[in-house]
Amino acid sequence: MKIEPAGSGPVTLRDVAERAQVSIATASNALTGARRVGPGAIERVRRSAAELGYRPNGVARSLRTGLHQSIGLVIPDVTNPFWAGMVGVIEGLADESGFQLSLVNTAFDAGREAASLTRLAGSVDGVLLFSTNPRATASDPAFPHGLPIVAVDEGFDLPGIGGVHSDNVGGGRAAAEHLVEAGGTVFGLLAGPGTLTTATQRGAGFSAGLSDRGIDPSRLHRVTAPYSFEGGREGVRRMLAQHPEIDALFACTDNQAIGALFECHDLGRVVPDDLLICGFDDISWASRITPGLTTLRQDAAAMARSAFEQLVDRVANGGAPRVEVFPVNLVRRGSTRRVTTV
Repeated sequence: MKIEPAGSGPVTLRDVAERAQVSIATASNALTGARRVGPGAIERVRRSAAELGYRPNGVARSLRTGLHQSIGLVIPDVTNPFWAGMVGVIEGLADESGFQLSLVNTAFDAGREAASLTRLAGSVDGVLLFSTNPRATASDPAFPHGLPIVAVDEGFDLPGIGGVHSDNVGGGRAAAEHLVEAGGTVFGLLAGPGTLTTATQRGAGFSAGLSDRGIDPSRLHRVTAPYSFEGGREGVRRMLAQHPEIDALFACTDNQAIGALFECHDLGRVVPDDLLICGFDDISWASRITPGLTTLRQDAAAMARSAFEQLVDRVANGGAPRVEVFPVNLVRRGSTRRVTTV
């Protein structure tokens, strides 16, 4: 195969494809990760690109393909450990695939979220959206026409918007079953904001799980609180002030559950002897506190990868939006393990 001598012009993607004996499309996908390519082809393409000194021209590629090679990432709270872990995975995938990330922290402000989507529409190829407004309608101006969006964690029931989330209802049911088996008799639900599908689904699953075990719904006491450590502290303080007889608590997130655990310590309520606590997420702190937090584990890394791959498939290949639901697993730790004596 003839290779043009250095200085005769810039090396093009066609040159790389010819040297690697693959199509131009395969060469592009092998270098950007936009679509799966066999390991043998990837190795040949990358070796050929290195030998030829190929350097992709991002501006030219954007003009040629109509793509910006950029993805928006809109998230309510970058300090939330669960979401922060997913962002880290997405950042790594974007770097490997040649996409730039435009990160927006909305601070749980639905108006800011909508404005961010409008602003990003002209500068990114698609958006990974951790929404605070998943009850929006298809006609909502917050969703720019034609912009590929994949909702992460919070689900949308809207045409054209893909999604990746956990089995929240099933997780709520599992929490109820475990707390009943662990000895709970009077139950509390530390719910999240009613605008969030994770909060409503986990709460519905928990209530249904109690009913399945013959627990009268009137014995479930509910308090709504933000998805935060302080929200958990304040929420359980209000709950126990109104219903001190509660001896089993399900919090919709680990942040809330850990806040509740710390507040119980300050109130003189011993966990788990006086109060069983179960969370949802399995963030790193769940296994580091004392007692360790029983929780429903979400596979954050798998969810992040799935969301990113779906968005890139839609951006690069015109793939159809889809909804993927990931199972959750109960992780038993000390916060629901009472020591019985004979």
